[in-house]
Amino acid sequence: MPQKKNSRLFALLRGEMEKLTASERVIANFLLTNRQSIPFETANSLAAKLAISDATVGRFCRRLGYRNFRELKTAFKFDVAVAPWPIGEGLRTMLQTSNREPALQRDLDLTIAGIIEVYRLAESREWQDVVRRLAQCSTLHIVGFQTERGLAAHFAHFLQYVRPGVRVADLAAGSFAEILIDGTPDDCVVIVETRRYSRQAQLLARNCRQRGLPLVVITDKYCHWASEYTPHMLALPTESGIFWGTTVPILAALALLANGVVLALGDGVERRLTRVSDLYQEFVGHVGKGARKPKAPRARK
Repeated sequence: MPQKKNSRLFALLRGEMEKLTASERVIANFLLTNRQSIPFETANSLAAKLAISDATVGRFCRRLGYRNFRELKTAFKFDVAVAPWPIGEGLRTMLQTSNREPALQRDLDLTIAGIIEVYRLAESREWQDVVRRLAQCSTLHIVGFQTERGLAAHFAHFLQYVRPGVRVADLAAGSFAEILIDGTPDDCVVIVETRRYSRQAQLLARNCRQRGLPLVVITDKYCHWASEYTPHMLALPTESGIFWGTTVPILAALALLANGVVLALGDGVERRLTRVSDLYQEFVGHVGKGARKPKAPRARK
C-alpha cells in the first residue's frame, strides 16, 4: 500500500541519516523538509539546487531501493498529498470514498501543498523585506497583465484601505509614464505575472531596473527572467490538476502580504480604516443602511 511504503521511506530517511555520506544527508534533509516542492523537482534541478552532482542523486535513490529520482518522487506522492496536512478524518474519508474525479483530487492535493508553502515562505527574511518595501515606500504602483491584472487590482484595492499612495498602474495611456517618468527611488513597483509571461511585464521590469526604481515581482516557480531585474522576487506554486494553473496560493500570498503591511504600519491603519468607512457610508452606504447625509454647513453670523 502507498501509505506503508511512504512510512517506510520517511522512517528510513530519518533512521539512516547518520549513516549517509555528507552529500546524501543534504539530499535526505531536503526531502524531509521540503516535501511540498518535491513534485516540481527533477534529478537535474535537485542536483543544481543542492550543489551536488547528478550521479550523487542517482546513487542516493538506488541506496533507498529506487531505480532513479523519478521513481523515488512517485513514492512521495501520497505523503506530499496527505501526511503534512491536518485534514480531519471525516474529510479524509469523504475524499477517499466519493466519486471525485482523479484530476480534482490531484488539484486539491497540489493546492493545499501550495498554500502551505506560501505560509512557510511568509516566515522568511525575503518575505519580510518585501513587506517593508510595501509598507514604507512613498508611492506603490501595482500592475498585472493578462489574467493576472485582476489579481493585481485586488491586491491594490486592499492596500488602498490601509495606506496612502497606492496606485493601480496599466498601459491604458500607452506609456507607464506615472511610473517611468514620475516615479522616484522612494517608490516601489509590484508586478504580478505568471506564465506565459507578457512581454510588457518583462519590458516594464527592465525599465524599472534601468531607472533605479525598486521592484517586487510576484510570480510562479517557472519565471526565469525576473531575477535579472530585482532581488525581490516571490516565486509561488501554481501547479494544478485541472486545465488552468491555480491562483489560490497567489491569492493567499497577496492576503498575507497585505496583512504584513497592516502589522508594519501599526495603529495608524485603524484610524485610516475608520475614515475610509465613514466616507464610504456617506457616498455609497452598505446593505441595510442608507448613505449618510452630509451635515448642512453652519449659517454664518
